[in-house]
Amino acid sequence: MAMQMTFEVGVEEKHTVFFSFDKFWGGLTIAVDGNSVVSTTQMFGVNLVSSWQFPVGTTEVHHVQIDKHREVFFAGFRPQPVYAYVDGVLVAQGVA
Repeated sequence: MAMQMTFEVGVEEKHTVFFSFDKFWGGLTIAVDGNSVVSTTQMFGVNLVSSWQFPVGTTEVHHVQIDKHREVFFAGFRPQPVYAYVDGVLVAQGVA
């Protein structure tokens, strides 16, 4: 079962950011307004925090950062918190 999270970015120029991560298969997707920003598979990693940063918007540009945390051992069997920030402010969180 994949963990999914959606949040809005912008005031006048609104965009929808979608995040999905499947711990079992390792599939990770980030999309803005249905357009893929990141599409990858994460089965193994050395970093305890994976971070993705990208701008959203054209006239009203915002900085989006999504961080996924994991434990050192047996990460696939343990909760992996995910935090989403817009311009440095936490706007959404979930647990994979």
